[in-house]
Amino acid sequence: MRPDSRLSRLGGSLQFRVTAALALFVAVVSTLMAVALFAINERLETDLLNGIVSHELDELEAEYPHEGEAALPNSATIRAFVAEPDALDTLPRALRGLPAHQRGLNLTFSDRTYRVATTVVDGKRAFLAYDITAIEDRQRLFKIVLIAFALIVLALAVPLGIWIARISLKPINALADHLGDLEPGTGTEPLARRFDGYEVGLIAHAFDRFMNRLDGFVERERSFTADASHELRTPLAVIQGAIEVLQQDERVAGSPPLTRIDRATRQMAELIEALLFLARDEPQEADGAHTTCRADHVVREVIDAYRPMLGPAGVSVPALDPCTVSAPRIALVIVVGNLLRNALRHGGGTIRITLAHGLLTVADDGEGMQTEQIRRAFERGYRAGPSAGLGLGLYLVKRVADRYGWRIRLASRPEEGTRIELRLAGP
Repeated sequence: MRPDSRLSRLGGSLQFRVTAALALFVAVVSTLMAVALFAINERLETDLLNGIVSHELDELEAEYPHEGEAALPNSATIRAFVAEPDALDTLPRALRGLPAHQRGLNLTFSDRTYRVATTVVDGKRAFLAYDITAIEDRQRLFKIVLIAFALIVLALAVPLGIWIARISLKPINALADHLGDLEPGTGTEPLARRFDGYEVGLIAHAFDRFMNRLDGFVERERSFTADASHELRTPLAVIQGAIEVLQQDERVAGSPPLTRIDRATRQMAELIEALLFLARDEPQEADGAHTTCRADHVVREVIDAYRPMLGPAGVSVPALDPCTVSAPRIALVIVVGNLLRNALRHGGGTIRITLAHGLLTVADDGEGMQTEQIRRAFERGYRAGPSAGLGLGLYLVKRVADRYGWRIRLASRPEEGTRIELRLAGP
């Protein structure tokens, strides 16, 4: 996935989270407010009704012993009943089972809802009922209004949250888009100019400072690569030319010192070429050739170039199928050359190289590797064994393989040899 795509997804994810959080916050607040209003209304209503019923009941207790039935309230909202303890059957069924002293109880009878309180006056059971049917109807309506209000607020919170999130995150999304287009060393316009006055301006300034340092690093790396390409290759070319002249002299031709110098010079030239290739990170070779090559041709050329260095070891090529890979020639030269040198250093009497169905295999029957050596084999600078080199061979192979998406596999056992497989192309 491209970095700018990840940044865009990050902006969209952040916008969704802000919207969801805002909608949830509004929903929770509105719900809590509705519940609080309902609870307050319920408490006030209960206290008010209990106060009315208690007041009427106190008056009934005070007046009934003197006025008798005339003391009973008679209105559209208040009803009173007085009966002997053994004559409760004359009362509405809902009142018969109430205790003698009851304050504040909602009952329904005669198709109405009442707030009921009970007491005892002159040895008789007294019941006072306050009609709250209209109040209950208003309370149900109030519940419906509160629920509808909460739902409407929630429904409005989502689009409102999206709108607020888009406005709030617009500078962040714009910054993410610009960051996705940044390329070190291209001299892009500073981000701070575009985001002055926004909260992300500080982040833009920090990125500008970072990009300035990164551009300086990239420029120094490019300068070093260009200088090294010339300054290192030139003396090596001079040394190789002198070696070729000396090899024509019968007195020193084939001597061990000259052979070692020639071998070391070739290895140094290949290492410099590999390092410069990896540092350039270019999709094609320096001569502008296409980024495809025949892997079987490169393998054959590398084997032929290394034959003078094989000594007693032999190279067996059981299969070398035609294979075209999407990579420059130098990439395969680095891979095959380092794998072959690694096999020469640590292998036994025979090295087997196979290229079949897009799979390059280099195997030897040498000393093999321990578990720890296998785990660290592709680390930069890791060396093992008395014949270890600079610790860069397999590291360079891994670097090239990662760049072009080649799958690499290493299998080895002590005293049984090592086998390295590199998937260059699909079967």
